[in-house]
Amino acid sequence: MLDIRRLETLLEVARTGSFAGAAESLRYTPSAVSQQMGTLERATKVLLFERGGRGVQLTQAGRALHDHARVIVARLTEAEAEMEAIGGLADTRLRFGSFSSATGAFAGEAFRIFAERYPEAEVCLTDGEPFETLAQLSENTLDLAVIFELDEWPVRVDYRGISASPELRVEYSPLFDDPYLLVLPADHPLAVEKTIMLEQLGDEPILVCPPWQLDFEKVCREVGFEPNLDSSCRGTGFEALQSLVFARRGLTLMPQLALGWLRQGLTARPLERAPVRHVRTAAPARAYRSSACAAMLEILVALAEGARPSGQPVSAASLSLERQ
Repeated sequence: MLDIRRLETLLEVARTGSFAGAAESLRYTPSAVSQQMGTLERATKVLLFERGGRGVQLTQAGRALHDHARVIVARLTEAEAEMEAIGGLADTRLRFGSFSSATGAFAGEAFRIFAERYPEAEVCLTDGEPFETLAQLSENTLDLAVIFELDEWPVRVDYRGISASPELRVEYSPLFDDPYLLVLPADHPLAVEKTIMLEQLGDEPILVCPPWQLDFEKVCREVGFEPNLDSSCRGTGFEALQSLVFARRGLTLMPQLALGWLRQGLTARPLERAPVRHVRTAAPARAYRSSACAAMLEILVALAEGARPSGQPVSAASLSLERQ
């Protein structure tokens, strides 16, 4: 009666709030999703959705089935992974995830080292946002990932503020903390400061974006400073905000690990009580850890020590010298 694929589709409809959204995520057609959910309603003999002009919502029965479906799908995923481990597949395969600035700083090198040391292993790298890679861990399409989270921005939450993955049992191992720095024009008066106090920002517009905005607002409240926040540019890429800083529209923050993307003519300075990204590895919590996963963890820990941010002032010129 309860087909596992239909339960997975139900979870995705609930997450996205529409048949169309679930279809896009699952790479189905909207009509296929609608047919699957209709079949599920007929099988359970209850109404699972309230259909409206802006999408669908779960009924009381739909919410009850959704809660059971999450547990069922999670346990089947764990069972699949454990069977792969017992069968030895996980020892000869590594599906590894990371996020862009970590990939550029050390995770890409870890991928290269692993592939050279274990040429017989099947290894692949997926680069994406932490909430995306965590969802892939929950779906058993990744074995290990490098992720980050902030104090006010949990790793499961996407940049719309919505939880993007189920409550999978995950083991986290800390690598290092990655502080945000203040990005400003190289000739800005504050550019001569070794460390900038929050009060020194005055009325300077601060170009904000997720995921660090909430942490920044919190530390400002704690010291009684009211920043001039400018949310006119909403995005998560570093390039757009840097362009606005270069155009003298305001200042912004960037994590130190991402300063390889610092634009010429800009500089970055440590900021008092700045938000911090906690960089960690994440893997499903299982009794058995494959030899491939353990080997990559060892490589990541060694490389992360060298990638640990120094906290020193940085400019685009100094970065170009370090790369030569």
